[in-house]
Amino acid sequence: MRLARAFAALVLGLALLTSARCALAQTRLQCRAEPAAAVLGHPLHWTLTARDTAVPLPTFTPAQFAPDWLLTDQQGASGSVGGRSEQTATLTLYPLRSGPLPLPAVQVGSARCPAQTLNVAPAATGETPLQWRTHMEPARPYALQPLRVELWAIGGGNLAWSAPRPRSAQAQLSPLSDTVRTEVIDGAPQLVQVFAWRVLPLQAGEVNVNFGLLRAHAFGSLRIYAPPPLRFAARALPQWWPADGLIGAPRVQVRSAPTSLPLGETTAWRLRLASPGLDRAQVLRLANRWSAALPASFGPAGVQVSRAASPSADAEDAWDIDLYLRPQTAGRLQASALRLDYFDPRSELPAATSWTPPLLTVVDPRPLHLAIGLGGAVALLALLFGLRATLCLLCRVRRERRALQAVQRAADAAALRQAWLALPPRRRLPPADTLAQWLAAASPPPENPLHTLAERLQNHLYGQRTEPDFTALRRALHAALAAKRPRS
Repeated sequence: MRLARAFAALVLGLALLTSARCALAQTRLQCRAEPAAAVLGHPLHWTLTARDTAVPLPTFTPAQFAPDWLLTDQQGASGSVGGRSEQTATLTLYPLRSGPLPLPAVQVGSARCPAQTLNVAPAATGETPLQWRTHMEPARPYALQPLRVELWAIGGGNLAWSAPRPRSAQAQLSPLSDTVRTEVIDGAPQLVQVFAWRVLPLQAGEVNVNFGLLRAHAFGSLRIYAPPPLRFAARALPQWWPADGLIGAPRVQVRSAPTSLPLGETTAWRLRLASPGLDRAQVLRLANRWSAALPASFGPAGVQVSRAASPSADAEDAWDIDLYLRPQTAGRLQASALRLDYFDPRSELPAATSWTPPLLTVVDPRPLHLAIGLGGAVALLALLFGLRATLCLLCRVRRERRALQAVQRAADAAALRQAWLALPPRRRLPPADTLAQWLAAASPPPENPLHTLAERLQNHLYGQRTEPDFTALRRALHAALAAKRPRS
């Protein structure tokens, strides 16, 4: 009997030992969140640790945590600790709102972490909670009327922000410059980070603007925030205003507008038209209507429309218009003004602006070219005549110089007479045959020594007495002829 009891006790002990070993061999799962006090916008590390299991840890997707959490990273590792297998997975989560936020339950094999709730504080201890506000101008826009939308981040401290990328299915958004300025918030001045956009409602009705997630850095640490979306209603335009009409006053910038043009050449008026929401079809319609209204004397030669190379400062839609002109008649041409009708959202009435082209003077260059040609021909003829006269004068001076040299070199009275007669008595007269003819043609005054020298030379040639000093006679004649040139 005692032996039976001892055997039963031994069996019971072995059973208990086997049960304990099986219990120790069962999977163990631990889910831990760090830091324990979650803060809005700050990262939270959720670590899952599983031991003694061949089942891998689950892979999470961002959709499993939306919209309360943002999953940005998931890292896993595996190994053994004390002879037991171990798997870990660390998830980086950002809480997108404050208050109690749930974390999902996790099942690994037979082990399970139940769903848990973390209380997310709006700000860290000692810090001011971040506030979000939006500002619109104008507050009640029409459809297709641009408005300025600002998103204010209040109480961010020393955060370095990255520009957000908002989205809207009902509006067109264009970013404007971000600023940091001081605003009075709840009666106290505060430093505000301002993000701004130009928003163009594409239709009447409700417009939703989702600002997306905003990222900021503080001392190298990433923070992520989810500002609340903006919702507003865009008013419908009056039914009497055309669907393709302009909304708001357009701006006209003159890029080039020449005031004079030679006949037969082509010029262009180059304008830049800027207006919110302006599209190519509207610009073409305006440009073609303007071109068709020009008088035929301007010779419109086509219109070219292209998007402006650089957007304007206020992010309006800008288009370049090139209107080509080729006038066929000379004169002063004045075109009618380019009229731009638009709906004024402020007055809720139609309005208009205009641009008046400058007076275009078309010059016919043909008479001027003919006058220049005739003047050139006359100048050329005058130049030729001048050259001929100069050449003739040079030839006459050369002949006179040679004749005077012949007088100076004459060896006898006959040669001296011949050299004298070779010198023309007057311009355009042929050489004289006798000294008397030469004197008559030259007409020197009575006191001129040429009369006496002619008489002395004739006496030397034909008289009874000869000149005692022929050399002196020759020199005196040369001097007299050189001093008294023949008159014209």
